[in-house]
Amino acid sequence: MDPTIGTEALAGVDGPLGYALVFLLAAIPVVEVLVVVPAGVALGMNPVLVALAAFAGNLTTVLFVIAGSDRALAFVRRRFGDPDEDPSKRVRRAKRLWKRYGTPGLALAAPISTGAHLAAVLALSLGSGRRDVASWMAVSLLAWTTALAAASFYGVEGLGALV
Repeated sequence: MDPTIGTEALAGVDGPLGYALVFLLAAIPVVEVLVVVPAGVALGMNPVLVALAAFAGNLTTVLFVIAGSDRALAFVRRRFGDPDEDPSKRVRRAKRLWKRYGTPGLALAAPISTGAHLAAVLALSLGSGRRDVASWMAVSLLAWTTALAAASFYGVEGLGALV
């Protein structure tokens, strides 16, 4: 993930359009909250509004993936192969997390391990229920978004005090 993707896209966009762009960028599986939240806060946007928009954008598409999990699983199998036959490094990592910690562990590690969208599909393919996956992904994204917004804001403020 290239952190400049979010910063370049958000640079020069003000007001409600900026937060709408945060929502859209957070909905993109490769970008997600890990890139968009720090970029938005670094550009001087309101950290609470950035966090809300990023959380809503990321969770919305994750819920769509869960709702269409049959199609999403077929896509993952086409893109990454059958999870049981020669899985990719990301899939192997997700399976290890799921076997060890279940749906909660996979969901909580998703933003930094596989991405929220792929983790949701993998949890479903490994036997988790849709309601469990949706609940744990929401908890995970809320926790990560809140932590990222706070760290970005206080990190930027702390750097400003040092300079």
